[in-house]
Amino acid sequence: MRSRNLLNLALALLAWPPEPPLKAEQLSPHLGFESGPINAVWIQSGQERVFIYRGATDAWQAGSSSLLLPHGRRDLISGIDQWMRPKALIAPADDRPWLEHPEDFWESFTKARFHDYAQQTTKVGIIPVAITQWVEGGEKLQWPATQIEVLDTPGFTRGSVSYLCEVDGRRIAFTGDLIYGDGQLLDLYSLQDAVPEAKVGGYHGYAGRLGALIGSLESILQAEPDWLVPARGPVIRDPASSIGKLVKRLQAIYHNYLSTNALHWYFKEDRMRICHEQVLGENTRLELMPYAAHIETPQWIRGFSTSRLILSDQGYAFLLDCGYQSVIDEVSKLVKSGLIEKVEGIFVTHFHDDHSDRVQRAAEIFDCPVYATREYKDVLEHPEAYHLPAMTDHPIKDVVGVVDGDRLKWREYDFTFHFYPGQTFYHGALWVERADHDPIFMVGDSFAPSGLDDYCLMNRNLMRDGTGYLLCMEKIRKAQKNLWLINEHIPYLFRFNPDELDYMETRYRERMSLLSELFPWDDLNYGIDEQWAVFYPYGLKAAAQSVAEVSVKITNHSPRARTFHVKPRAWKGLKIHASALNRNALQITIPAQQTGSITIPLQLPADPGQYLITADIQSEGMDFLDWVEALVTVE
Repeated sequence: MRSRNLLNLALALLAWPPEPPLKAEQLSPHLGFESGPINAVWIQSGQERVFIYRGATDAWQAGSSSLLLPHGRRDLISGIDQWMRPKALIAPADDRPWLEHPEDFWESFTKARFHDYAQQTTKVGIIPVAITQWVEGGEKLQWPATQIEVLDTPGFTRGSVSYLCEVDGRRIAFTGDLIYGDGQLLDLYSLQDAVPEAKVGGYHGYAGRLGALIGSLESILQAEPDWLVPARGPVIRDPASSIGKLVKRLQAIYHNYLSTNALHWYFKEDRMRICHEQVLGENTRLELMPYAAHIETPQWIRGFSTSRLILSDQGYAFLLDCGYQSVIDEVSKLVKSGLIEKVEGIFVTHFHDDHSDRVQRAAEIFDCPVYATREYKDVLEHPEAYHLPAMTDHPIKDVVGVVDGDRLKWREYDFTFHFYPGQTFYHGALWVERADHDPIFMVGDSFAPSGLDDYCLMNRNLMRDGTGYLLCMEKIRKAQKNLWLINEHIPYLFRFNPDELDYMETRYRERMSLLSELFPWDDLNYGIDEQWAVFYPYGLKAAAQSVAEVSVKITNHSPRARTFHVKPRAWKGLKIHASALNRNALQITIPAQQTGSITIPLQLPADPGQYLITADIQSEGMDFLDWVEALVTVE
């Protein structure tokens, strides 16, 4: 089995551009360092070499080298295999399930990926790693020439550790992905998590491990290291300055986020204060936007859970969203009572299960068309092709894909369909006009009277002009001053005055500036949009021994064209078809702020079951190992 994997990988390597030589540096007589996608760092301890990160180095000595892992994410452990023959392989105990039994994760995740509210990374390994020792904070590891202390440093992952030791008279902290360069981070979305103290779940926990990350950075500082050596990025020779910059940036970003966040409406000030204090500390100023003006909803709009029913004077109805059977039941009662003659259409604002889970059933019962804008039509029709938060597992058939700005005359109403990438990129809104009422903009989950619903980083809230919340606010600004908004979680109409819109946009642009400083990439969206690179479809089903295709879709967020190289790896009997294994097939040049794709044909095995494919993504200044994955079901 392993030989087939190695052959398949070797063929894929033929298509990979030659790697530049590693930048080798002897940091001190007994401390070696080579920079790369994952740094290679080792301590010479007597006749042994103790690696903290292995990287792609020739310095590894099979049988006499040991390896310490700061965490167990797939992109960090890529390339670790039994052929290394480590003398010792050491990892944090909290990551034991990922490393020891990754197959258990993938077996459960084939179903758990739908209705996913935890929002934790899927960068989990494919094959087990034979760890020889599991460690926790406070332990000390002894080698002939050095002692290494283990520090618990959660943040980038829940169970990350750092390693501290003295080498050639310097205290060195090996900090994994806790910090990148001079006060930066690899990304923010990896920190999404619940804040239990505030009763905030993972889906709503915008960078929920920021408090843990800052606490870990402070514990590193307390150890008084001379240098920090991270898993990625340069050696940090002024830890106090770099950590100080990072903490200030993170606190400024979180303070900014809270100032315009919709959870203030849903969860109220006390719970927001708990979130605030975990990141910024006690007795610090919490800034929250006051609630916007809000009034009762008119009688011709009925609310059922997260759905809205628009009623015409002629006895017909138009439904927005349907996430629950109870909505179908309530609308059916209105039909049976004679108040409604017929439901004549359904508009789906976005893919989240509480808005879409029963749309197909409603369309069948009420015998009506389903509308959505073209930008997210495919997500509704093929949810299995995506991994997104709170994703339904019920496809919607024959969605009518409308263009942004398309109009529909329905009874006494004028509807205008809008692409509205607020709470998520895959989102729309419906503009509703009626002669005897101010216009109403049904914006799904994109705004609340307290601000923006951008609390889940995995929702793809892109931050630049012409899309995301800047586009959403622009559409509101261009509207009449008497425009009202509806969020289906809120039983009111509400509106923002010009000062409130100015405040939200100003704060949002300030956050964009702060995030641009936080990340080492040439566009901030690489640090907040985990799905800048994905496999499509994410879940593929095909017959045994057939040839099937997946694509790697890449969004070039950069302000210039980029060439991306893709190196696929097929695992455990799955093979990459030979037709893909040439240089041109696995690279693509994508214009600035556009999306492109590379097709990868797969040769499916004879044995039915679950398989995986992963891929490295490389571009100038960006090199990510086993960065994306897809699930392949062979039937």
